[in-house]
Amino acid sequence: MTVLASIRACCAAAIFFGASASSFAYDRYPKVPIVSSQDPAFLRELLLGSSKGIVRIGVFGDSQEACPEIWGRHYIMEANALMVEAFGPASETVILQQGWWDGVPNWLAASHNLVRQPASQPQIPAVAVPPGMIVQARLGPADGVDAFHAVLMPNAERCVVTERIGSPWFLDGSNIVVDVLLSRRSTAGSLEWRGSIIESSHPVHAAPALAQGTLTGQPPSGASVGWITTGTLPQPTSGFRQISILGANPSHPVDVLGTRFRNAEQSRGVLLQPLAVGGAAIGDLVAKHGGSGPAIAALGLDAAILHFGANDTFRPAQEWGSRLQQAIDLLRWAHGDPSFPILIVSDSHRRELPPDSDFDRLPGVAAAVALSNPEIIAFNMRLVHEQAFLWNDIRNLGLADSVHHKPHAQRMLARATVSTMLEAADIPVPGCKPGQSWIDRYYPLGSSCSVGWPCMVLVEADADSISRPFLIGMDCSDTDGDGRADICPEGASPDLNGDGTVDGNDLGIIFSYWGGSEPMADITRDGIINGEDLALILIFWGPLP
Repeated sequence: MTVLASIRACCAAAIFFGASASSFAYDRYPKVPIVSSQDPAFLRELLLGSSKGIVRIGVFGDSQEACPEIWGRHYIMEANALMVEAFGPASETVILQQGWWDGVPNWLAASHNLVRQPASQPQIPAVAVPPGMIVQARLGPADGVDAFHAVLMPNAERCVVTERIGSPWFLDGSNIVVDVLLSRRSTAGSLEWRGSIIESSHPVHAAPALAQGTLTGQPPSGASVGWITTGTLPQPTSGFRQISILGANPSHPVDVLGTRFRNAEQSRGVLLQPLAVGGAAIGDLVAKHGGSGPAIAALGLDAAILHFGANDTFRPAQEWGSRLQQAIDLLRWAHGDPSFPILIVSDSHRRELPPDSDFDRLPGVAAAVALSNPEIIAFNMRLVHEQAFLWNDIRNLGLADSVHHKPHAQRMLARATVSTMLEAADIPVPGCKPGQSWIDRYYPLGSSCSVGWPCMVLVEADADSISRPFLIGMDCSDTDGDGRADICPEGASPDLNGDGTVDGNDLGIIFSYWGGSEPMADITRDGIINGEDLALILIFWGPLP
């Protein structure tokens, strides 16, 4: 029996989308509740378990929110940081998938991958590898030509979100080890590990080893995929721990799927493990990774987030629902648990939808799946984003293109997702007073206006992203009926020296106060002399009427 046949056979009773559902009408997202579940209490129990052991949640998705390689690295990093705020530092890092560059540090580490040319090919087939993970066949001898280096930065020293630098995200201690995830080969060599202390937050290829050892090249206990663990890494008094994983045999490679730093003495916290591929659609989890059950099970996940939708805009809602159920069945089959917890997080607004797209109905499909299966909760984040940030078909200041979000918007998405999860689990959102919504605490609405810029109601993060002033709690009402919003200032004359002509003298005044806030040069009255004031000089150049 094939893997897919096994999935369908063991989960057939759970599949909701049968002939009886062929005429089911799914509501568009504005009519779908923000939270849908038979019993959301399981989410609270799951998250509160982080005080007794690490809670790993795999985030399956695409580039929009979940993939850390390019577009989504701010999203997954910020979401993990918010989990740390809620539950304390995590006792391990995300799996370092060996595809990341040293120049793009991930959540808690910077990594650097050296691959022998020509590279050895792993034996594990692509369909058996979880999404987002990259297998390297490590071949010795351990001369450094074929190696993976990673630097642990427990206080986020190279976080791409600069204000997070210095945050204690990792539960540091004296007994820090590295776990290495292996796939079984017919004949495998062995690995060497070298623990170093370096002063740079960039991996150092030739760093001297202060601790080292040899690791078997096969998963333990006859498993097809499994973990092996290094000895304790040296503890720095200054600088950072570095691990180097190298092949040790010149003839027999070792198939390595990834590594992670772990506190071997304590286990706690919530960790969001990215398992995403850019461009992925919901059906890809089964079609392209349907044989990855053993590897997914080896990750030790306690729950999974399914974060799809933007790449399924051409698919009918019912078909999308069927594929969503198949993805759920795969994850539950992999864990041998028909009630393995699943969180469905709908994608936010996107532009350039195909004609007659069912994209607006996908949150309704997710809600129907959640209400027909135990231990599933669906979040209508499309509605949350519209209510909290005013992202809609008319305007979305968070989008960088038709579907991907700007860095500031990725952080807003993370805040929305984590806070909605906490509220659904009846767990306080850090920073919020009792009974206070996270929206009112972190993203209260206000308005923005200046000369030449129409009044707009928005949140401060979006206003900052377009360098516009922001007045919290204000709107765009025109109570005096003069055709201009009350908050909008009346512009000053571009004839700054009052000689009746806009010319080089006025231009000189602009440049002399450039970047400052001198009122006499601030034509737009927005508090800064910049390109908008210069533009008005050029527009009115010449004698004034």
